[in-house]
Amino acid sequence: MLLSISRMQFCAADQPYPSKDTFQVSEMDVQVAVTKNEPKKSFRKAVLIVIASESMKKSPTRLFSDEDLMDILSTILEPVTFDIYGCTEATDSTYHLRKTIIYDIKDSDHKSFVFKEPAQLVAMHLQGPNIEQAVKLKMSMYRPKAEAGTLKVPVALSIQKGKLYISCKKKEGQLPVLQLEEATLQGNLDKSQLGRFLFYKIDIGKYTRFESAECPGWYISTSTQSEDTVAVTQEIGGPRIVNYSLISQ
Repeated sequence: MLLSISRMQFCAADQPYPSKDTFQVSEMDVQVAVTKNEPKKSFRKAVLIVIASESMKKSPTRLFSDEDLMDILSTILEPVTFDIYGCTEATDSTYHLRKTIIYDIKDSDHKSFVFKEPAQLVAMHLQGPNIEQAVKLKMSMYRPKAEAGTLKVPVALSIQKGKLYISCKKKEGQLPVLQLEEATLQGNLDKSQLGRFLFYKIDIGKYTRFESAECPGWYISTSTQSEDTVAVTQEIGGPRIVNYSLISQ
């Protein structure tokens, strides 16, 4: 049996009693074929699909979302149980070596780095023949990653002679400590294993700062007093100095 019905009005299932102001009528010419053995539920599904299609046409300013699709499916189909799984992406922790440069380094108070036995760096004012005591800083520069930002360049810092690298690490319940460690760093650097040797070189005007990658927010610093140990600090603009001048060799 074929019925021809004109100007049918449909109301969404979640608005069984619409008001004149809130109900948007979907008007269309529909031909409905009724088969004697066809379940009533199939007819209901067909009507709901028409309603959903018309609703999407009436809302061109809103994007059709996954939630909208799920609402339609859960209405016209049997209830379906979905399992939701979280997904975690693993980030590559390897920094790729770009180049190595030798620098003379002085803090903004014109103090140079000097090596003291057994394995310590101090900052001193040097004049005359004492200038030869100044440390030559070997800087291994790696390709930046998105996590560091465009103004931060990952570097490893070592004393030119020997295999002593500047490292920063923190034991549980203690403040970070800057120290010299003997190491052999060749080629790329894996932050997950050797992150204590990695610093972010940050250029601030004519000066440079070095932030620890292992201990974010901690910077290589010197004291305002000559011959004090080079350490790390959290305080920018505090009593310790965090700005350095670099002159390439």
